Amino acid sequence: MQALFIWQTTPGLNHSDIIDFYDSSIRSTYDLFAYQLYLLSQITRHALEDAERRQTKLLPTEFDKHFTAKLFENPITQALIKDKELINMWEKAHVSDKVPEDFTKKLYKTFALSDAYTHYVNTDGGIESHIEILLTLYKELINQEFYNDITEDYFYNWLDDESIIVGTIKKVLKALPETNILANYGPISETIEEFGKTLLVYILENEKQMEDFIRPLLENWELDRVALVDRILIKMSVSEMIIFPTIPTKVSINEYVELAKAYSTDKSKEFVNGILDKSLKTLAEENKVNKVGRGLIE
Repeated sequence: MQALFIWQTTPGLNHSDIIDFYDSSIRSTYDLFAYQLYLLSQITRHALEDAERRQTKLLPTEFDKHFTAKLFENPITQALIKDKELINMWEKAHVSDKVPEDFTKKLYKTFALSDAYTHYVNTDGGIESHIEILLTLYKELINQEFYNDITEDYFYNWLDDESIIVGTIKKVLKALPETNILANYGPISETIEEFGKTLLVYILENEKQMEDFIRPLLENWELDRVALVDRILIKMSVSEMIIFPTIPTKVSINEYVELAKAYSTDKSKEFVNGILDKSLKTLAEENKVNKVGRGLIE
């Protein structure tokens, strides 16, 4: 959607430029994913320094005496920091270069003052308690204004990708220590190349045909009067119904209706849904929807 929006709004770009943008955006999203996991791992490391500092106090409190670095030493964090494939991803993305001096220390100190952290340190819990504290840490992290400012400085796509990145990070933490992080949540060629890029290229190469197909379905509307994002989403949905035999048409409609709700005007959800219902009916009449499996057209 973003690539096609740029295609429509930036004069002088060719198909190769748009495909390059798509590839770059994918890399940036996964770099952002890696960056967030790296920050979590580095924040927890400060628990080691904290434990050492508390142990050397002349007048330690009871909390100091019982304090341990289990935020770092627990099996969930250790599974994260010892994942060789993830470490390799961190190195390739140069995520350490995007961490200002004392940035993670400041984030740790802020979190260390919370009641949740105090309770975690004082309580002997199992795996669930370690997962819960890391989820709480991550929630506190993304709610910090200075964290968001720094992240936006390094990643232009943070605001656009925040919801999907946050959701994925939470899934990773809940699945540790058993999950293979990159195998389950890393770049998947089938999704990126066989679906995403195939869809993008198809629309770029068949834009006129797409518009000729959509125009009669608009009835009293001129195509140019339709919001640009709506036009793009309709083209994407129609193309998806045509070229991907294993994706149910309901999915190809519902997903883009939700995107219209999230990224376009207040009335776009109903408008896009109506045009896509008409599109499916027309495509079916013209025998252009060829699905593999039962129940994929309804």
